[in-house]
Amino acid sequence: MSDIQKQFDASFADRAATIRNREHIPAVLVDMLEAVTELQAEAARNVSIALPDPSTLPSEEQNLMGKPLLPRDEFPHDAANAAELFRKLLPVLCRDESPMAEAAGVLEKALDEGELDLEEAFCAFHRDDEEYFMKWAERTGDAPRALPFLVKAALEPSLRAVAEGLSKHTGTRNSARMHGTCPICGSMPLISRLNGKEGFRFATCSHCLHEYRVRRIACLLCDEDAHDKLSFFTAKEEPGYRVEVCKTCGNYSKTIDFREMDRKSLPVLDDLDSMTLDFVARENGYQRATLSAWGF
Repeated sequence: MSDIQKQFDASFADRAATIRNREHIPAVLVDMLEAVTELQAEAARNVSIALPDPSTLPSEEQNLMGKPLLPRDEFPHDAANAAELFRKLLPVLCRDESPMAEAAGVLEKALDEGELDLEEAFCAFHRDDEEYFMKWAERTGDAPRALPFLVKAALEPSLRAVAEGLSKHTGTRNSARMHGTCPICGSMPLISRLNGKEGFRFATCSHCLHEYRVRRIACLLCDEDAHDKLSFFTAKEEPGYRVEVCKTCGNYSKTIDFREMDRKSLPVLDDLDSMTLDFVARENGYQRATLSAWGF
């Protein structure tokens, strides 16, 4: 397991403890995500990925200007590792009586009977094939995102391994990326955070979870940088967060700013912690371009 993965696991436990008592976040959800993360950490110890030859990757200059190193539909994954993790995740969803538990039962039965092909599901996720997942959503009742949640969770050790292995080839190690998309896979950002006294802005990829530096004043979704087209708002009930809105594309993104707070940032949980701001942004007519880090 890499040092990055070890730091993530330790931070997750601390951050989960902080948000466990938040009124808008069910404790059972935090328990489930913590159990999922523990299984992912175990799987990450044994993940094996064959990375592409560096000579086949775009140059650092091309990457800095917007060309991803490896589009998400070309991402490799450890099929055996992901399939084993998928199987281990199913009981986690069945720990209490809920729509997710019922959906997990449906998916497990389909898997046992050969109706659900995990490799097909993994490839559908890489190519962002919503039509494939919609077919399964009709069968999982009140938990239509159950399969994409499980697939994303099962692939995450592979996704992180690819992102970490390719990160040294990006053109954004020492400068801000001119585009908001991920330099590794080209996906949209999940959330961003401000860091250091300079307030450098770092985005977290919604697909491979790579963190990369972006422009402080620019829309992460359409690259608009005209000041009169951009604004933000905060809520006193959610200190440490701000919502960046863009009048050009009509989308919003959230930014974490814990620089003056005794709080560590972990974007995948900070996104969940600040969920009330998503409701406020939508009530004001703005849309979010990505799902949460958990696929819902």
